[in-house]
Amino acid sequence: MDYTVDSFVRKMLIAVVIISILMMAGGAVFFRSSFAVGFALGIGISMVLNLVKIVWLKHCVTRATSMESAKGGAYVSIHYILRFILTGLVITATHFLPVVDMFGAAIGLLSMPFANYVVHFFGRRNVVNGDKHEL
Repeated sequence: MDYTVDSFVRKMLIAVVIISILMMAGGAVFFRSSFAVGFALGIGISMVLNLVKIVWLKHCVTRATSMESAKGGAYVSIHYILRFILTGLVITATHFLPVVDMFGAAIGLLSMPFANYVVHFFGRRNVVNGDKHEL
């Protein structure tokens, strides 16, 4: 099984898109009104944000591993704060956009941690079945 960074990032991107689409479908079934459109837009905006954050994190880790330890740690810390600020800006922007539901955007942000759990769960399951006992 391939455990390179690019393979993991590709799996995460696919998982985020699938989970976000499932959340949109669940919102459409649950709300069944014009509110569902704003909810889906919020999830869509969060999905794009999560995809950008995953690619940005890959770039950050790649760059940090080629630096010295202290510089790499500072670089990763700064980028963590920048990703956190970007998330806050998107949530704030969805608050002021009347078409987009802020609750949908907040729920959509959960697609990234869910995708992480899904990718690790299925990756670990395949490794154990392949007689390898480590990731």
